[in-house]
Amino acid sequence: MITSKILKQHDLFSDLPSEALSRFARKAADIRLRRGEWLAREGERLFFFIILRGSLELTKEIEGREIHISDYNAGEFFGEANALFGIPALSSLRAKTSCRVAAFGSQQLQELIQSQTACGKIILQSLQDGLAGGPRHAMGLPTVRVHVAGRSNDSALQRPLAFLKSNRIAYEVIEGGASDATLAVVPPGISIDGVPLEQPWSERKIAEAYGLDTRPHRTHYDTIIIGGGPAGLAAAVYGASEGLKVLLVEQWAMGGQAGTSSRIENYLGFPSGISGEDLAGRAVRQAKQFGAELVLTRWVMSVERKSDSTFELMLDGEELVFSKTVILATGVHWRGLEVDGVESLRGKGVFHGAASVEPSTFSGKRLFIIGGGNSAGQAAMSLANYAQTVTLLVRGETLATSMSQYLIAQLHGKSNIRIETNTSILSVSGKNALRSICTTSNGKITQARKIDALFIMIGADAETGWLPLELQRNEDGFICTGRNISSSSTWDEQRSPFLLETNLPGLFCAGDVRNGSIKRVSSAVGEGSMAITFVHQFLALEREAECRSAH
Repeated sequence: MITSKILKQHDLFSDLPSEALSRFARKAADIRLRRGEWLAREGERLFFFIILRGSLELTKEIEGREIHISDYNAGEFFGEANALFGIPALSSLRAKTSCRVAAFGSQQLQELIQSQTACGKIILQSLQDGLAGGPRHAMGLPTVRVHVAGRSNDSALQRPLAFLKSNRIAYEVIEGGASDATLAVVPPGISIDGVPLEQPWSERKIAEAYGLDTRPHRTHYDTIIIGGGPAGLAAAVYGASEGLKVLLVEQWAMGGQAGTSSRIENYLGFPSGISGEDLAGRAVRQAKQFGAELVLTRWVMSVERKSDSTFELMLDGEELVFSKTVILATGVHWRGLEVDGVESLRGKGVFHGAASVEPSTFSGKRLFIIGGGNSAGQAAMSLANYAQTVTLLVRGETLATSMSQYLIAQLHGKSNIRIETNTSILSVSGKNALRSICTTSNGKITQARKIDALFIMIGADAETGWLPLELQRNEDGFICTGRNISSSSTWDEQRSPFLLETNLPGLFCAGDVRNGSIKRVSSAVGEGSMAITFVHQFLALEREAECRSAH
């Protein structure tokens, strides 16, 4: 409990009247931290803090690394700008030693500032000094760690650049060659922290050089999650926060297709919207904070349920990991466009989805997107900020049946976005790059239309052929769970399967790859968290069975 006597010992409160000291003491939170505990994490609400005892360090994660910024010691205060203006914490605060901290809300801070005492003047001076020192602080932060030499449209660089962008790794492209000798690369080339990467480049080589985890830390887990989209990340966060040993395995990028959305405006709790990139980044930080293992650039080659009811998963490279339960959250993959010439021009003006491209590279270009879902609409909004024109080709009569109304309104509000309904692509042309397309609209065939890039976003398929043959799927390959499991399946338990459980006991499915799921980010997050509830129930049943057999 904070008392007026404790506050009086602090220089900041030395000239406050006794009555005011007692009032502030009653409203102060008494926070005690052990060494290594966090007082505040980046992005959290920040109070006005006064250190009564001990020392804290201010850190910030920049480009995948934790950077030490400064220390705060007994007698110092901080958080005045954040508490006063409602700014979330821009950095994280961790106890270097055993600490005791007094915390005050914005109302108490305003009272202190408005009081005609030395206390208010000291806080105001600190605010002014902090604002003045902002530019110096920004100049001292590290720059990008990844430098790419060569042209961004070089075929040798397209996949590495797509991987960097999808994983929210900042990079700098030096067109035409490295003029800075310190980069020590010859175009085309990639260097991380000034060290050149040897060719051939692979996603795993880039990830390891950047410091991302690509190997599991143990061999046995409570649950292994396959897929790092919204459902998988939600399962990782909830599972790890509830004490489970969790491993999440992702091939390409954390966040899945949702991680590439320019802005999700109908997600609960974000009235101004949130980008898929920001949502995915926050989820990754959350999962890691709770102790989940997230490994990238790894493929699950097979899943096998052993005689002791545990699951054996073989990763690429024949690395084996074992788990009591498995959650399938692999999502879906963009469907191809069955038009001659499309595949030969893939990456040369034809793209499946917009996740792998940098919008600024299409400045002043004529772009076409084929698709009528939310992902297509969000891509159009993002690309329209750079392109000369963006034309959305929709096979149906209206967008209303496949796209959220708020997004339709935004599309109509962009002067350089055109929407053509009842329209399909008949052909594409170009030798080394896409040059033109021919479309049909309401039965009328158009002349060749000049084009700089085509983005195909016409739906998605479930790629589940690698899973056990006995795992029940529908005719399109989507995984059946709960009541959708037919009586002819291999289910032989006395109980009914849980809602998200497949016909293989202990194997759960969540998100877009599940038969009957609602293809929305919020639904995937909900299913991922629900899956953990069923994992707990399954593990409890397994423990009960073990106890019965032991007796």
